[in-house]
Amino acid sequence: MTFEATDQEKRSREIADKIRTYLTALNTGGIAMTFAVAGSLASQKVNPVWAVWPVVCFVVGLVILGASLFLAKHKALKRRDNPSLSFTKWYLRNFTYDLLALAMFCLAVGIGLWRLSCLRLPVG
Repeated sequence: MTFEATDQEKRSREIADKIRTYLTALNTGGIAMTFAVAGSLASQKVNPVWAVWPVVCFVVGLVILGASLFLAKHKALKRRDNPSLSFTKWYLRNFTYDLLALAMFCLAVGIGLWRLSCLRLPVG
């Protein structure tokens, strides 16, 4: 491997780590924001059951990110033992899991906004 290819591989791994950190912050922040809104609405006697599915989606996004990290570790160990090993299948690529985690975030936001739009605040 040339120096430039090694440098690009290092840069690629750094970017992948930043993406995972960003997605972790998004999903964790989504959970916190959902609970904050549910808490503020609970003081107005709104049942917080609307928050269950958005939180579930955020948690699934975090689980997918965890799987992505384990896959990255597994691939690194396999490459250490066999540097010419290639992971070409779509389910062995880390960006697949990063995209799934982003999709879960978007789904959670959509479900949360939809559930909020269906709420009726008690009057009086």
